[in-house]
Amino acid sequence: MLTKKLLRKETKKLFRAFTHPTFIYLTLIGNSLLLAAVTTVYFLERNINPNMTTYFDYLWWGISTITTVAYGDILPITFAGRIVAIFLMYTGTVLFITFTGVVLTILMKDEVSRGIDPLEKEVKAGEKEQIEIQHLLHQILDRLQELEKKQQNNSKG
Repeated sequence: MLTKKLLRKETKKLFRAFTHPTFIYLTLIGNSLLLAAVTTVYFLERNINPNMTTYFDYLWWGISTITTVAYGDILPITFAGRIVAIFLMYTGTVLFITFTGVVLTILMKDEVSRGIDPLEKEVKAGEKEQIEIQHLLHQILDRLQELEKKQQNNSKG
């Protein structure tokens, strides 16, 4: 029972993460960059690279490169193709780091809130107590000033 409830809760969190606008935006950007790089290398190396004969070979290379798996079974051989590959490697690393950050932020939001809310309440209570103490100190200072004035008046008269 508890496992089903926990599984349902975590599934809802994952769904929220994968349907979050930032995640969707990153997915669209990442796939667009991947297809642009694959298509570029396809046109740069078509009929030149003996290891890449079909568009699927280029797609295989692009996916393995952007995911940083890069088996090394298929490589671009032209200078321009290798420049695109370098760009795709960096892009893949940044995209996957960003994906991880977005998903973790969404998944951990509730847990962080539960941990921070009691701390915020404690801080607010402390601030309220500090304000009360300052108010009391001002009252004490005002009373002391009144007593000093009375003492000065008594010593003069």
